[in-house]
Amino acid sequence: MTVLTKALPVADEPVDGPPGEPGGGAPALKRRWPLTSVALVLGIASLPMLMPAGLPPGPGNTGLPDLALIGLSAVTLLWAGTRKLPVRWPFLIPTLMTIIAGGIAAVVNQAGTLTLVKDLFVLMWAVSIANLGRDPRMLRLALRSFVVIGTVYAVVEILGMILGIEAMSGKQLDGERAMFTFGDANYASNWFICILFIIRATRYPDRRWLRWTVCATVLTAELLTGSNGGLLALCVALLLGYLFRLFREGKAHHAIATGALAALVAGTGVAAVTLIDIQPYLDQASQMSPVLRDSIGRTTGESTESRSSVNAATIQMLEEQTHPWGIGPNQTRPQMLARQYGYVREAHNDYIAAVLERGFLGGVALITLLFVLILRCVRIARRGALTPEYAALVPRPEMFGALLAVFLVSALFYQTLHYRHGWAVFGLIAALDLFGRRDRDPAEGAR
Repeated sequence: MTVLTKALPVADEPVDGPPGEPGGGAPALKRRWPLTSVALVLGIASLPMLMPAGLPPGPGNTGLPDLALIGLSAVTLLWAGTRKLPVRWPFLIPTLMTIIAGGIAAVVNQAGTLTLVKDLFVLMWAVSIANLGRDPRMLRLALRSFVVIGTVYAVVEILGMILGIEAMSGKQLDGERAMFTFGDANYASNWFICILFIIRATRYPDRRWLRWTVCATVLTAELLTGSNGGLLALCVALLLGYLFRLFREGKAHHAIATGALAALVAGTGVAAVTLIDIQPYLDQASQMSPVLRDSIGRTTGESTESRSSVNAATIQMLEEQTHPWGIGPNQTRPQMLARQYGYVREAHNDYIAAVLERGFLGGVALITLLFVLILRCVRIARRGALTPEYAALVPRPEMFGALLAVFLVSALFYQTLHYRHGWAVFGLIAALDLFGRRDRDPAEGAR
């Protein structure tokens, strides 16, 4: 762990460069641990702390990350103001579109107004990290903080499962799936997958054997969550990450052949599952481990049936809408209760929830957000797209495109586009796109 922790960088040396460039014109930071660095590290460390030691969330499902975000946002604005740097607002347009769509739905249905504040609140994760990423030293601190802190949390979860300490592992009371401090196993799964892909994008730790050890640790923590949707998204993202790498290296024909082979194998697997009753084999596998029982053991049973029930109910509610404005933000569960459905849950699908709760305007806002995210990932993943100082921090930027695929696939099963750590990752992508590209406007900082 010494090799990991020693590299948490500190922005304490001056950086030469013209004003408007990363670090340009910024005064030297005198203290070893300046306030900005502390706020950034503590903010990242707080992201999983939604239900630490099993404690319930606060009013409106608030938690420690929200308190840390208030401090990080204030420090970021102060940091930019003292350096006379403009504050950039990535993803502001799709977020405002989402808020407007939700506001109309809230007014029409007289419910769901609080959710609109949350929409703007999670955006501040991306805004804060993206603006601090203007300085390569701060981006380096953010990236390595994700890796180090994520690895430490993975070790804590694993030890908690081994030692049977539920306060450490967050093990479900009615099962064997680890939730860590998220209060939700799927949420925890997504977090550890994000850490895994940040490790691969940054190629940190530098030593190969240590990097693979860290990857194995994080992957073990993810598997202990028992999330089927997370595992599917991980497999898809790993494949896409390899294909993106081939395209980036100019091996398009290899990428096409590999993609075709993967599609053939996946299609054969789907056909086999459709024609063959695999439940007996899943039952046998479930007997090998409680974690397997609560994960793949539910594939064709409880998990599939519950998702099918929720999707059927939400689609029926969508068909019964008498106006195009939606039922109101975060109103799926209350509406299911009011209609006395047998299985009451949240939408568990970002795409359906956007249209159901915020109407067609919500669907347009979601499409706009995805378009902006994909565009940013494409621009930073091109070969030679990043400046040397940013390319040194992220040697494999295409991994962020693969990580985005994790959110897109997981959004079919969970509402991942509202995860706090997801917006923090979007901030990393925005930082690379806004300040790290070679072809960016030299006057970008003056706008």
